[in-house]
Amino acid sequence: MADLYRNFNELSKAYKMRIQFDLRMKKGSSGVIYFTPHGGGIEAGCSELSEFSADADDSYYIFDAKLSAGNADMHVTSTNYDEPNGRRLVAQNDIAVAYHGYSDTKVKNTKIGGRDIELQNLIGEEFTAVGIPWEIEPAGSGIAGAEANNIVNITTRGAGVQLEISTLQRTSFFTTNTAAGRRNTRLPEFDNYIDAVKRAVARYKATL
Repeated sequence: MADLYRNFNELSKAYKMRIQFDLRMKKGSSGVIYFTPHGGGIEAGCSELSEFSADADDSYYIFDAKLSAGNADMHVTSTNYDEPNGRRLVAQNDIAVAYHGYSDTKVKNTKIGGRDIELQNLIGEEFTAVGIPWEIEPAGSGIAGAEANNIVNITTRGAGVQLEISTLQRTSFFTTNTAAGRRNTRLPEFDNYIDAVKRAVARYKATL
């Protein structure tokens, strides 16, 4: 389905901040940011993944959709996501990991994309080591995140990694997969996932 809003400016005129959506962010000093432009009820679980991946010195950024229904209407594709705080934060960091979700209720899987090929491969290695299913998403795919103007790729190095996580995989992270329940019902599978991502990021950062 095509987005209803071409950019954040259009979206922000249709919905009220702090009532229908929130922007949550923290600026760290590590040069690493974890974020989602499609959090809250848009792609469930991505807000929690972004926040809990970030250590004390990391940055995070979260667009949190808060409607009781119809949150998908607030989806702005990542190449058009131009909320100023989010773009500024990503642009100030060397390494970026964006959490996204795609619809698949039958298979646990993560499609790894973005322009940072080395970090893609390291995340894949760490996923394999702990039994997390994954694949590299072909660059021509609509969810590959390979475009230079995708927000994940506007880092200081012009590249980041986009993780597209299936519905079933995200659902398996929580006992209660609701906006109110997810934060406090995280399962070991959630920690296993973000720990694998963080190990890959640490390995990568050590080479820069």
